Amino acid sequence: MRRVPCSRWGAVLASLWLLVASACHPAPRPSSPPKPPPPPPISSKPASTDTAAGEQSAAAGAEDRYPEDDSTLQDESNDTDQVPPSDEAAPTAPHPLDGLTDQELARRLDQDPASLGSISIGSAHSGALLNSVQMPEGPYWTLVDPAHAWGTHETVDYLCHALTAVAEKFPGTAPVAIGHISAKRGGPLRPHVSHQSGRDVDVGLYYLGPPNHWYAPATPKNIDAPRTWFLIRTLVTDTDIEMILLDRSLQRPIEQYAIDIGEPEAWVRGLFRGTEKLPPVVRHAPGHATHLHLRFYNPIAQESARRLLPLLVAHHLIRPRVYTITHVAKRGDTLGRLARKFGTTVAAIRRANGLRGTVIIAGRSYRIPQHGRAYFTPRLRIPPRRLPP
Repeated sequence: MRRVPCSRWGAVLASLWLLVASACHPAPRPSSPPKPPPPPPISSKPASTDTAAGEQSAAAGAEDRYPEDDSTLQDESNDTDQVPPSDEAAPTAPHPLDGLTDQELARRLDQDPASLGSISIGSAHSGALLNSVQMPEGPYWTLVDPAHAWGTHETVDYLCHALTAVAEKFPGTAPVAIGHISAKRGGPLRPHVSHQSGRDVDVGLYYLGPPNHWYAPATPKNIDAPRTWFLIRTLVTDTDIEMILLDRSLQRPIEQYAIDIGEPEAWVRGLFRGTEKLPPVVRHAPGHATHLHLRFYNPIAQESARRLLPLLVAHHLIRPRVYTITHVAKRGDTLGRLARKFGTTVAAIRRANGLRGTVIIAGRSYRIPQHGRAYFTPRLRIPPRRLPP
């Protein structure tokens, strides 16, 4: 995938502390946070420059495992987190943090942060990750880049469950390659646009003939339709999958195979082509004839982030949201005067307005960046799983 600029979330990552949980208990829908061994005491300092430099070096080396292709940018730049229509959302399930007061949550954040479980902050394209879980080694998969195979507890559970199901359904299945999930703390991960909040995974394909290996081009003739269809089916029925990106040339033989073995045709067509009310789960993206890009909803980790947002800001784990107001410049206004008046900086105003210099013109409107307080947003409503009739 092509290298892209870091998003504004990159600036917050130096303040995220190392919070690691390790677990992989295949289960269709987790109902509580993981209970890993207690982590080391949380540090009051940002990650060291040595640690950051090491992660950047590892990320740079990982690019060699991701051959660049001009077309692959579309896989992440054109799709967004899908918010389902209200009439298509599943009933809101109980959450492990329900009933806990802000005081109790603050205490846990200070004294036992691992008890809060994985926290997926922001979107796949502009996010961060706390209490991440590393994808473990396993008999049915191999890790291309273990240093960047960190996700939420839900993402790792879902992935373990689906790949194990394929291997058990088809004995003798060669291990499939797993590429990037996220960095340990989330945030920008070269060469991707997404993969920032622990919910995206690149998974190799199943092939006919030679053993599976990472980034091998697939065609309608060498794609293993039975195994690939069963993986897609398991992801749809047993996990909270949001979308699966796969080149259209490979979708057709898999779609037809599913119908030929007796799967309900309307259901299969809806997964690959969408319905009047719902988008397809399996979507075309150039550059995805070498791997699948999976994105999961995380009912627990995303809701935890929403609930904990004010506390994360108060504890300086993330910065407050940034928004802009409009100011019409008056005679005598300068960038310095506006910066002092609105509590921002000259550099921030220049960036917000694309100014190369420091001159502003009376009567012209300018955007003034503001840091707002954290606020509660509506609870994310996860769509129901699209089960066969």
